[in-house]
Amino acid sequence: MSQHKYACPYCAQRIEYGDAHCGASVPCPKCRHPIVLPALPGSKMTSSLRLARPIARPEAKFHFNFAGILLALREFKHWKTVGICLVPFVLVAGALVAASVSARHPVEPPVLPAVEAVEPHALESLTELTRTDELVREQLAAVNRAFAVSQTAEKKRAEMHDLRRGSAGPGASQAVDEAARRAQQKLADARNEFEKVFAQYQKLGGAIDYRRQLP
Repeated sequence: MSQHKYACPYCAQRIEYGDAHCGASVPCPKCRHPIVLPALPGSKMTSSLRLARPIARPEAKFHFNFAGILLALREFKHWKTVGICLVPFVLVAGALVAASVSARHPVEPPVLPAVEAVEPHALESLTELTRTDELVREQLAAVNRAFAVSQTAEKKRAEMHDLRRGSAGPGASQAVDEAARRAQQKLADARNEFEKVFAQYQKLGGAIDYRRQLP
């Protein structure tokens, strides 16, 4: 089977296809527009009586999805953390502006010393809050994984108990019960560790209630 090439009329993406796909309608792998592959390759459509002319390719169009960008910004859950991280930069910008104004008007009282005295401590607290926020999200993911394992183990134990009168012996049933017990213990340990890290996160001023995302 021979291979043919065709350029997408929307984005100029080059597509290779075989004889079986001649005349088929497929989406472009790049821009996803539906296109119809030529029934015959370009080399077979020309004859000795006709000259093959180059086909003008349309310029690739950039699709700006403003609504999608707004939706992504609205669903972003960490705006408060971003705002807290921007506080030091706002303080530094304010200090630079105040220094510029003071240089132009030496008579005005300076306002920089009080800000500089508070800034190092505030920056340290923000760094600790950001690190704790990452630990909370990591522990939340650990709880979700432990929950999924626990659910699978409980399902197997229920199936084993239903088949207990069948071919499954008591040894197999005990192994499944032990696996379910260990899964429940790991889930409980993961939840306890999450509560410890989340308490530290709230103590540092964290405003996101990650407990609502627990399974």
